[in-house]
Amino acid sequence: MTTIALIERRADISRELFTRYWRDVHGVMAARIPGFDFYVQHHVTQIAGDNGDIAFEGIAVVRFASEADRAGLAQSAVAAQIVRDEPNVFTRALLYNLEAQDSQHFNENTAEDRDVAGFLLFAEPGAAKHWASAASGLGMEVHLHDLRGADPSLWNGISPGAVGWQSVAQYWSGGCALPPLPDGVTVFRTDERYVMVAGGRPTPTGLRGADAVRTIREIGANNQLEHDVETLIFGV
Repeated sequence: MTTIALIERRADISRELFTRYWRDVHGVMAARIPGFDFYVQHHVTQIAGDNGDIAFEGIAVVRFASEADRAGLAQSAVAAQIVRDEPNVFTRALLYNLEAQDSQHFNENTAEDRDVAGFLLFAEPGAAKHWASAASGLGMEVHLHDLRGADPSLWNGISPGAVGWQSVAQYWSGGCALPPLPDGVTVFRTDERYVMVAGGRPTPTGLRGADAVRTIREIGANNQLEHDVETLIFGV
């Protein structure tokens, strides 16, 4: 099962500062929430759509092995600190906790290291499945998530506002052009992608932040990325 988060940058900070804080401070803390099987941040830019200027600049995707694992979002002390930290970097964070039947995969590829082309956000019912079917017919991989059964205000009390998002589609283009866009859809390009948790364990980026990992790799200190060293320092 999956949780989707639509993230709006705090208006008075730069995109560069938003990226660094979400990835290396907020994201590192979120990677400690118990129960995450897979957590990835997508730093995105709106490139098309007829819903006006949609302010989301981040989309997070978290997968859980079970509903019991997802309980960490609501019950852990780390999650409480995540909500407290959100105003430091976000204007809004809309979390949609989805059931297994709310997600559908087309042409699925299980490799986790491939780059995501982007996301489509649908405001009209019925359009998402039609578009996903057309895209998959062209050979594109699409993960389609139905948001209608989830209430994001349960996370932090923040409402999605006047537009009730119906579905979000995550797509890998494979070099294909997008099928025609229906009414009520907004397209986001993925600019940067950071895997924070994989296989139930924080990645080096999820443990230390991307800048620290980049420094370790530049100097060639590969011992710092060994499992035993990370367990000794971070206890995970």
